[in-house]
Amino acid sequence: MKNLLIISAHADDHIACAGTIFKLTNESGFYAYEIILTNSELGQNFKVDSEIDKKTVAKTRAEELSRASKFLGIKASFCMNQPDLALTYSQELVFEVVKIIRETKPKIVFLHNNYDSHPDHTAAFRIGLTAVKIAAMGVKKESLGIPFRVPTVLCAEGMLPIKTQILVDITKYLNKKTKLFKIYVSQANSKAVAFEKSLATVRGYHLRKENGKFAESFSLQEEFPILLFEKNE
Repeated sequence: MKNLLIISAHADDHIACAGTIFKLTNESGFYAYEIILTNSELGQNFKVDSEIDKKTVAKTRAEELSRASKFLGIKASFCMNQPDLALTYSQELVFEVVKIIRETKPKIVFLHNNYDSHPDHTAAFRIGLTAVKIAAMGVKKESLGIPFRVPTVLCAEGMLPIKTQILVDITKYLNKKTKLFKIYVSQANSKAVAFEKSLATVRGYHLRKENGKFAESFSLQEEFPILLFEKNE
């Protein structure tokens, strides 16, 4: 069984790598899992002028996440319910992520990148990457499970351009990615949807393929080497 794991800060953050997730689950037999680190309670509805209370926002975001995860094909989601815009590294939180990594044994982990304008995204990068490293060590085997070495860690592009090292052709799945984003009714305003398509168009140009119009971009973090040429389990 081939698993992948997305480690997100907020309910809609998997949009950044959704085309690739669709491709891997539909064409390469992967099963997708996701960790959402915060409760997303400060993501106000862009359609409403007045401020909505945090509990209502969190409930709305959770409902959108549930529908979107089903559409994306997520096998299981793990919500850590940390406070939005206050995501902080802690040993306890890292160990929770380590336990999930050891349970799901992903061949690929998708993270935010460390060059991002959102503080929760950069915190999620640090938490996720540290958990990936600790999951491979002999730390707390009795309580967190047997150590597992994640072969590949990819950092998705966010609102700021990254130094692209990997491109994935998502031409076949762009429409599904757009439909997925629109499930997040409270977040997917027209500018945000246009941004995602524009970014995919730019990265599609970088494919230099006649039939490749849209792509997603990833960078490689520098702390945990990719493991290649291992036999399939």
